[in-house]
Amino acid sequence: MKKGFIKGLLGVALLSGMAVLSGCGSNGAVAGKSTLVKVGTPFAPTHPVTVALLEVFEPEIEKATNGKYNVEIYHSGQIGGEKQLYDFTRSGIVEVTAVGTVMWSEVPMMSTPDFPFIFRDVAHARKVYQGEVGEYIAENLESQEPLQFLSWHPNGARVFSSSQPINSIEDFKGLKLRMPNNPIHVQVAQSLGANAQIMDFGEVFTGLEQKVVDGQDNPISTVRQEGWYNVQDYIYESNHMVSSIELLMSNEFWETLTKEEKAIFQEVADATSNKSWDLYEGSLEADRKFLEEEGLTYVVPTEEDRKKLVKAMDPVYDVLFEKYDWAEDLIKRIQEVK
Repeated sequence: MKKGFIKGLLGVALLSGMAVLSGCGSNGAVAGKSTLVKVGTPFAPTHPVTVALLEVFEPEIEKATNGKYNVEIYHSGQIGGEKQLYDFTRSGIVEVTAVGTVMWSEVPMMSTPDFPFIFRDVAHARKVYQGEVGEYIAENLESQEPLQFLSWHPNGARVFSSSQPINSIEDFKGLKLRMPNNPIHVQVAQSLGANAQIMDFGEVFTGLEQKVVDGQDNPISTVRQEGWYNVQDYIYESNHMVSSIELLMSNEFWETLTKEEKAIFQEVADATSNKSWDLYEGSLEADRKFLEEEGLTYVVPTEEDRKKLVKAMDPVYDVLFEKYDWAEDLIKRIQEVK
């Protein structure tokens, strides 16, 4: 009873706010005759996943269902941050969300995208996420949470940026690196010989500017979008993780769909995934060129240096293999994807 009451209060508050927003949408004219499908994401309107949601998911769902469903995309955290959106979706308050792996502590296998150097490159990561291994991980989440896993999307290949030169693994020693509050990320920094400093995302610019930390790790698109290139001088293209975004639907809403409608939502979700990956892969060169034009020195590790980086992760994997009995087999399956 208490849980239902709290959910009701949250729903009333959330829907009250969204009623104003939906009135501003392009589909306001049909909102009264359609079922509203709220899609929340914390990502900016320029992020590949948001663009794909706006250009593919929203119009194609409405077209394929003849306007039965009125899709509204709420980006930039308009209706909540990542963890809030995840919780809202699994409780049925929000129908669909696109978030990162905020659920890793509750669904351990969802930490796999944070395992260092499991992907050869972005193309390999895409094949893994969109293939059988991705389906296997998705089914693991569905078995534990009241969610329908619709599709995988890119959150970017993580690189290191710094105010000090990074030309090889030796240059990490003593470097103060901002890391998210995630034990795998912290262990990665420590295994490289750096000093890991846990810091919220919103504090990174100031931390870099005031030299509380020397550097951080994120996709180059984030370095560009967040303006960190103004307070960083070097990029070391390690691509040590290719992070993901998951498009998820609440089981509560999924079960209201007919068999044909479920097929439509799944097909459009797959097309949305393809769009976001195409956009992301197409943006890599432009982002790199932008950062270089802004004066950042761009270093790509040699094959020998990459092998050293991978070897340095042995302590990380010792912990992961001891903690998760499924990890070693899953990594082998990922590496076997051609």
